[in-house]
Amino acid sequence: MKTLGIHIGHDSGSSLIIDGQIIADVSEERFVRLKHYAGLPVHSINFCLAAGKISFDELDFIAISGEIADLKLKTLLNLSDEQFAHIVEQNLPHRSIGRKVKGLLRNKIVYQESPPLYLRFFNLAPKTKVIKVDHHVAHAASAYYTSGYQDCLIITCDGVGDGTSLAVWNGTGGVIKEIRRYDTAGSFGWFYSLVTEALGWWVGDGEGKTMGLAPYGDRKTVTNKEILARYLPCYQEGELVRGIDFGAVKYFKEFDAFHWHFPDARKIQKAVEDYGPEHVAAEAQYLLEESLLQFIRHWVIKEQAKNLATAGGVFLNVKLNQKILEDTLVENYYIFPNAGDAGLALGAAFSVSQHFSREGVAQRIDHMYWGPQYGNDEIEALLKERNLPYRKADNVAKEAARALADQKIVGWFQGRMESGPRALGGRSILFDPGKPENKDIINKRVKFREPFRPFCPSLMEEYAHEYLSTSHKDRYMITACTVKDEKRKIIPAVTHVDGTCRPQFISRQINKRFWELLDAFRQYTGVPVILNTSFNIKGEPIVCSPRDAIKCFFDTGLDALCIGDFVVTKQQSFNRP
Repeated sequence: MKTLGIHIGHDSGSSLIIDGQIIADVSEERFVRLKHYAGLPVHSINFCLAAGKISFDELDFIAISGEIADLKLKTLLNLSDEQFAHIVEQNLPHRSIGRKVKGLLRNKIVYQESPPLYLRFFNLAPKTKVIKVDHHVAHAASAYYTSGYQDCLIITCDGVGDGTSLAVWNGTGGVIKEIRRYDTAGSFGWFYSLVTEALGWWVGDGEGKTMGLAPYGDRKTVTNKEILARYLPCYQEGELVRGIDFGAVKYFKEFDAFHWHFPDARKIQKAVEDYGPEHVAAEAQYLLEESLLQFIRHWVIKEQAKNLATAGGVFLNVKLNQKILEDTLVENYYIFPNAGDAGLALGAAFSVSQHFSREGVAQRIDHMYWGPQYGNDEIEALLKERNLPYRKADNVAKEAARALADQKIVGWFQGRMESGPRALGGRSILFDPGKPENKDIINKRVKFREPFRPFCPSLMEEYAHEYLSTSHKDRYMITACTVKDEKRKIIPAVTHVDGTCRPQFISRQINKRFWELLDAFRQYTGVPVILNTSFNIKGEPIVCSPRDAIKCFFDTGLDALCIGDFVVTKQQSFNRP
């Protein structure tokens, strides 16, 4: 059975599942080079079909996460007015809505994008069924069907999606059942986003900055606790006892990416001015952690859950995930690594695929490398076309490790691109973590981002227990953990101000070449850890193609680019091992 998942909205993208196996999953932003792109995911659909070696008319199902009555879908699938109205009728509970849509189309009252003749989109085959998947159902499916758990409690939490901001589910024997939903009045995501905007960052993009700034502050400095608490939903025993009116939340569209705006952010800006941004961020982080943790505790106890799986944008907060792990109310905790809306296409595909195939519980994923890959022939052809100085390495991992030991900043472009927001050794920028000043060096020469934002370590799984105080194996940089006191001076560039880090455990079985790089670096330096940050600059998506990587290489202060089996340098003095 072949199921294509499509998410149309901010962080749009596509995913392909064939007979229960993930074939491809990628965000459209990587192709169009616009972060949080919200347009039609044409390129990602084409990639998924190519990865699966199938044509569009071979699909059994198309699972849509997003508004089924969105005219973008009509455009994308080349639907006639009658076809579009029929799909809407089949997916909405009130058939009268479908008839209303049909009437509007006939009367040409609604605006519809119309592609020019030279753009060919997709023709829907008669056998292919188009199914709308609820936003939070897709989040729940992404968590459950990638967790490997037979039975678990599932919690999804974000700003809002299809009218829901927070939901509780039970996953048993491959079937997800809803327990409880809460609307926007109970939105923890909107609370955190409201503070993010007050701090001066875009909603839907800057929440990670709020989290990164928080450890620099002291929440006790914010003496007027009501300033932030008035926007925090209050739950008791699973009931929303105080909902929040967030006002008329607005959005604007800039270069096909959506951004939101909270009018009440101005009221919190006064607190930012009075107390300082780092202290307001610290208070917001504390309130989120304590409130959501209390909510989770209630449902874990009530459902007698041993396993917990989560998804939704709020669970991209690694400090929150650390608190949940340390709370130890559940025996096992799993966070879907692509927890935000970029993971909805895969969640929608899993929801439909599992429902119609009844294949039971999917296996725990062991990697996120589901994007495009490029062979040496294609890479070398581009290097020759650009007339770049390059050479083929006998052992590219060893050469990269030698460069890192020599204090070079290395672009690392290998294998399939990662799905999700983190660079996991497919599209990474690497540096030595052993000098505290290296954090500032890479910021000034390459990343051009805020100095308070931490960098992450990738480390050999075999040595993780020597450096980190955790028994949780995080392969996706989705949880924070504490760096052992005696190791903080050894890897200061990846240790945050509060003594934590957001690690990626590297297994030889999962990513052999990246593991070999780490092992070679360990042999050169004695340290099995490297600084790993995403291969991009501030404000841009992670690089996807060799052309993207070469552009970023020459736009920044990178010293070397290890791309496939080739090494590209800006100077001929690059040392071999």
